[in-house]
Amino acid sequence: MPEAPLPRYLQRREVPRDLRTAAELSERGYQSLGPQRASLILDGEEVALYSTSEARRQRDGMWRRAGNAAGSGRAGDVVSALAGGRAPKPGEALAGTCRDCGRDALGLIEGVCPSCRRQRREAALSEAAGAWLSELLQDDFIVLDTETTGLGRRDEIIEVGVVDAGGATLLETLVWPHSGAVPQGATRVHGLTIDQLAGAPTWPQVLPELQALLEGRRVLAWNAPFDQRMVQQSSRLWRVRPGLPAFECAMRAYAVARGLAGGRSKLASAAAEQGVLSSTQRHRSTDDARLTLAVLTAFAATAR
Repeated sequence: MPEAPLPRYLQRREVPRDLRTAAELSERGYQSLGPQRASLILDGEEVALYSTSEARRQRDGMWRRAGNAAGSGRAGDVVSALAGGRAPKPGEALAGTCRDCGRDALGLIEGVCPSCRRQRREAALSEAAGAWLSELLQDDFIVLDTETTGLGRRDEIIEVGVVDAGGATLLETLVWPHSGAVPQGATRVHGLTIDQLAGAPTWPQVLPELQALLEGRRVLAWNAPFDQRMVQQSSRLWRVRPGLPAFECAMRAYAVARGLAGGRSKLASAAAEQGVLSSTQRHRSTDDARLTLAVLTAFAATAR
């Protein structure tokens, strides 16, 4: 069967926000562009268009833990790929004087001891995180947050909030759970009860609007692996295909840029550090999405 022809746009305003020319993507630091997705008539010439999301995925994995949206189980993440060094070959790690710190040490690789290699890696990770944040704040992105029935493998989404890069609300909705219940432990965190969810749309009813809203855009979440997992679990319970782009992890980038151990930080802690938490965290989806945006914006301002 012959392949369907690629979309062809006659005016720039018709082009979806995710598609850009090779020259535009090159200016943003993307070299591997993936397949051509469409074309644009520009100054009388037909110019190829490529997916920004695909180019970003090929370059840096979108700042989420390795694997596709369904989860591959592989360890590691993009910061390690960006900044990690190679493993020593047999017989290559030697004893001697480290050319960085000047101390005698075991395990030298190219004259550098393990401690100094770790410091180099941490510095490179922090630089990579800062570059990611700088690029993010110049791009078209949205921030998503969810509230759930809990943290386990059978829990599901009961609220979704999405804001744009200026903090304006794009979507804010309660979601009726498949289980028909909200445990008291979860209620103590976010305050939502099953009675408050009465009459709310189900996940299959919310999902099409969310898919349309997120299509072609960078999607940020504070703890992206958790929100991504909850999307998968909710979709599995309702037997629907999520069809959402992978989420980029604001927490991972912030923690690495700050040099925090383990690459993790609670949103409330980060907000307090950046002076953007006026009281206690409400743990409601739109408020937390807006708080995530405030943390990154404040940190970017001080990091310049």
